[in-house]
Formats: sequence, structure tokens, C-alpha cells
Amino acid sequence: MQTTINWHTVKPESIYMNNEKLSKLENTIKSDYNNINGIVIIRNGNLAYEKYFYGKSPDDCHHVASVTKSVLSALIGIAIDKGYIKSIEEINCTL
Repeated sequence: MQTTINWHTVKPESIYMNNEKLSKLENTIKSDYNNINGIVIIRNGNLAYEKYFYGKSPDDCHHVASVTKSVLSALIGIAIDKGYIKSIEEINCTL
């Protein structure tokens, strides 16, 4: 797998992330969510947290189901807010 971005890795606590809460998150995933393969947190342009579960790795394919629609709609909202596009009507795509 070819990486397109080389993130600068920092310790979560160096950017005010709570290690105790991250540990609780990992325990919750392991006990209640067997469909989560991994979590990556980028904060202020830095890789603050990356953890994979159930034998998965960043090189594995992951089924994303309908989460793609949520991510795409958030990105469109950001693009409108930043002025990259004027409105949703500017988007021309065929699904």
C-alpha cells in the first residue's frame, strides 16, 4: 500500500488528548464493537492516535458501508464553508 501523506506522529497527550479516555475507547471497541477494524485520529495536522483491532492493519481493505455518505457530506459542507464550491448544486456526479 502506498501512503500519500507522511503524517508527523505525536503523543496524544502532547496535543491535549486524554490517554485514559483513549484506553477506555479501546476496551469498549474490544468488548462491544467487533465490526470496528481501526481508528485513526489526526489532530492539528498530526497523527495523534492509530490503532487497529481484530488482526487488521492499515494495509487491509475495510468495508465502510454507509459511513462514506456521512464523510462525503461533511467534506462537501466544509468545501462550501471554505468557499471551494458555492453550493451543492455545483456538484455534478452520477452514483
